[in-house]
Amino acid sequence: MTTVRAASGDLVLGVDVGTQGSKAGLYTLDGTLVADTYAEHTFDHLRPGWVEMDPRQIEAAVVDAIARAVKASGADGSRIRAIALSGILCGPVFVDDNWVPVRPIIPFLDTRAQDEVAWLRNEVEPIWESESANASLDTYVMATTYEWVRRNEPEVHARIAKILSLAPYIAGCLCGLRAVDAFSDPSHLSGWIIGWNASTGRVSERQLQALGIPVEHAPRIVAPSDVIGAITADVARRTGLAAGTPVVAGAGDVMQSNLSAGLVAPGMATDVAGTASILTVGVTGPVPAITSVPGMLYSLGTLPGQALYWGYVKAGGLSLRWLRDEILRRPGDDDLYRELDALAANVAAGSDGVLFTPYLSGGNPDNPDASGSWLGMTAGTNIATLWRSVLESIAFEYADFLDVFASNGIPVAEVLTVGGGARSAVWNQIKADVIGAQWRVPSRQDGAILANAALAAHGIGALTDLGAAVSTWVSGGRACSPDPTRHDTYRTVQAVRRSVLSGSLRNTFGAIAPLRSGQC
Repeated sequence: MTTVRAASGDLVLGVDVGTQGSKAGLYTLDGTLVADTYAEHTFDHLRPGWVEMDPRQIEAAVVDAIARAVKASGADGSRIRAIALSGILCGPVFVDDNWVPVRPIIPFLDTRAQDEVAWLRNEVEPIWESESANASLDTYVMATTYEWVRRNEPEVHARIAKILSLAPYIAGCLCGLRAVDAFSDPSHLSGWIIGWNASTGRVSERQLQALGIPVEHAPRIVAPSDVIGAITADVARRTGLAAGTPVVAGAGDVMQSNLSAGLVAPGMATDVAGTASILTVGVTGPVPAITSVPGMLYSLGTLPGQALYWGYVKAGGLSLRWLRDEILRRPGDDDLYRELDALAANVAAGSDGVLFTPYLSGGNPDNPDASGSWLGMTAGTNIATLWRSVLESIAFEYADFLDVFASNGIPVAEVLTVGGGARSAVWNQIKADVIGAQWRVPSRQDGAILANAALAAHGIGALTDLGAAVSTWVSGGRACSPDPTRHDTYRTVQAVRRSVLSGSLRNTFGAIAPLRSGQC
């Protein structure tokens, strides 16, 4: 049962520090949304495969989103009892003793650290395969980013005092923390991919030693619901919050997005349709056969004892934004998504033989040279077909992931979907038809900010059962059931796609890669 122990009128604040932007939401203690706002982040595309983000710009975006949410609510800051944040898992913030970032963030969209990935694979004992339940190594792994900085920016490396995930860094900014106060919850720590122990939820000193990372660079580990500090007077002035407002540790964005969909038990599955498209399945613990699949990741969830496997497409939702912004030249026009969905709904399953490869930020670890491409276009191919082919490409990737679970005795009959992409009825139906499973949009589509607000309330004792509360708030919704005829069509297309990706196209990606890097 969910118990509320606070006076009527109290509010809690949830903030999700995503890739493309930060979202803030104010809620009552029974889960009613009062106000929500969004502030965009900026990217610096330095060269092909190199992407950086300014942590100070992200901090400013978070403060702006909070200030506008507080103002929109009309609430006095003293009514806001607590705040909790979630954030992207891959893309460490390296700070000095004073909590000042020593360089921009290298996010998961960046693929520069190929040599460092090779070093991990070939020269370091893979202790993580048993300790972290992760065998996939890619450029988004914290250790590869750290090693790249150590090799290429020794003066920067020398200034590193602590390694933080993005949301804990922002939380520290709000609380005026210093490096000695650095923290992480187990879910953010598991976002390192390697360097942590899945059985304890803590740092693996043995792995860090093998990786050449001083153990003193690691943050202390706290529970997601622990209070780690309080809003400073300066942040209070900038946001409208009250100085001294408790800040709860929070959890990773993948974990909180899954919780916000109602994923609270093993066997449940969630589609987090964001910048990266992420398909998550709840499990009871590591499964070696799943761990060994390239690109499959194991992590800890927000709830005590919760464990997750997830597969990802790094540029899933980003592929749609790229098509809108760079090809159609309509940046920021969210109405265009709905217009293109309406056009794509009239294109037959299979997109008239047009296949898209959604690897604008590289492929999975077994195909690192993969890039974005369209195959099968003709003079009759139009934007409706291209748009549908992009939507279908993510669904095909998901089908590959779920086949792995089914072959290991974990069938999935329903997938809950959250994130910006969950608003697309066309995309949800495509996913249901490709995979042959029901795709359900929960009754609430707030996303991670809802779970963060619940976690904030839980952290101050105003909510006793976090999982039960969120499950109740998001129950129901609308579902897309698979169409058998379209599913049969997609099975044929999927077989062809798999054959091409594992054969001739893989070789083509490898031949093209040197052209992008200027090595020809």
